[in-house]
Amino acid sequence: MIDLFMPFRSFLKFENVCIDNNVFRMHYKLTVIILLVFTLLVTSKQFFGEPIHCMSDSDKDIDKDAINSYCWIYGTYTLKSRLIGVEGKHMAYAGVGPNIADDDEQIRHTYYQWVCFVLLGQSVMFYAPRYLWKIWEGGRLKALAADLSGPMVTKDWSEFRRSELVSYLSYRNVYTHNVYALRFIFCELLNLVNVVGQIFLLDLFLGGAFRNYGAAVAAFTHIPRVPSNTEDFTQVNPMDKYFPKLTKCWLRSYGPSGSIQLKDRLCVLPLNIVNEKIFIILWFWLIVLTLASTLILLFHITLLMFQSLRIRMIMGQARHVRRSVVSRIVRYFGFGDWFILYFLGKNMNPLLFRELIMELDKHLKYGTLTV
Repeated sequence: MIDLFMPFRSFLKFENVCIDNNVFRMHYKLTVIILLVFTLLVTSKQFFGEPIHCMSDSDKDIDKDAINSYCWIYGTYTLKSRLIGVEGKHMAYAGVGPNIADDDEQIRHTYYQWVCFVLLGQSVMFYAPRYLWKIWEGGRLKALAADLSGPMVTKDWSEFRRSELVSYLSYRNVYTHNVYALRFIFCELLNLVNVVGQIFLLDLFLGGAFRNYGAAVAAFTHIPRVPSNTEDFTQVNPMDKYFPKLTKCWLRSYGPSGSIQLKDRLCVLPLNIVNEKIFIILWFWLIVLTLASTLILLFHITLLMFQSLRIRMIMGQARHVRRSVVSRIVRYFGFGDWFILYFLGKNMNPLLFRELIMELDKHLKYGTLTV
C-alpha cells in the first residue's frame, strides 16, 4: 500500500525559495495530496474488491456479473420510509425493505460511479491558482534571493549581491511591483472562490447531502442512543442515509415467453464504507480551508490599507533595526515594492536582510534616493 503513495513525495518537498504563504500551500500541497490519496483509495480494488455485489436468490444464477454491471451503471436506491425503525423488525437494513405504498419515495444512488473523477477534478482545480501564480511570478524571487537563505554569509554578498539588490529595489524598479503584488492577492482570491465553489459542487454532486453532512454526522454521534428494542426509534444515521452499504436494485428482463420479468436484488456497496469517511473529512477540511483563506485574504487587504502594519511586518524580519529606519523605507516604497521586500526577508538570512535594510536606509538618508 505504501508504494501507491510514493509518487506524492514530490508534493511534500519544500522549495528553496518561498513565493507564497502557508495558507496558499494548504490549497495546492496538502489539499491536492488529500484528494489524490482519496482517488487512489476509491479506485484500488486490492483493498475493497469489486465496487458492487448484488445478491441473487439462487446460487445457480448465471447472470451475476451482468446484474452487478447493470445495477452499477443504472444505480441503486433506498426507501426513505425504511430509514426509520429497528433493523430486523421494521426493515431488513436501513433503507431496505418492502414498499409501504406505490408512491414510496426512493433515494437514488448513482454518485458512486463518479467519485474518483470528481476527486481528481477537484485536485486539478485546487492546483490551478498555484500554476497561474508560478507563471505570473516568473521566477523573480528565485533570481533575487538565490543562495541567500543559508546560515553562512558568503563573500559574494559583501562584494556584489548587496549592491545589486539595493540597485534593483531603489534605482530601476521602485513603484513597479504593484501588479506583481495584486496578482498574488488575486490568486488568493481564486483560492477562496475555488474552495467555496467546491463545497457547492459537492453538494450538487451528492444531491444536496453535502452542505450539512458534517454537522449532521457530528450531531448524530453526540445524540444519546435510544435502546433498539423501543418502538420510538427515529434517529437516522446520516452515513446510512447518504452512503448506504446495502441498497436495492430492480432488473427488468424478458422471460421465455417474451413477458417482462422483474428481479429484485439486494446490493452491497463496499466502497461506501470509504466514501462516507472521505466526504466527512472533506466537509471539515473545506470548512477549515474556507476560514483560513478568508482570514489571510482580509489580512493582505489590511496590509494594503495600513502602512503601520507593513512597518511592523518588516521589523519582525529585520531584527534589531530601529523603527525610524524601517518607517523611512516603507514610506518611500509602494505596496508592491514592500511586498517584494517582505518576501525577500522570508527567503534571506536575517543578518543579510538586516544589512540590506540598513543599506537601503543609507541611500535614503544621503540623498541617493529622494523621499
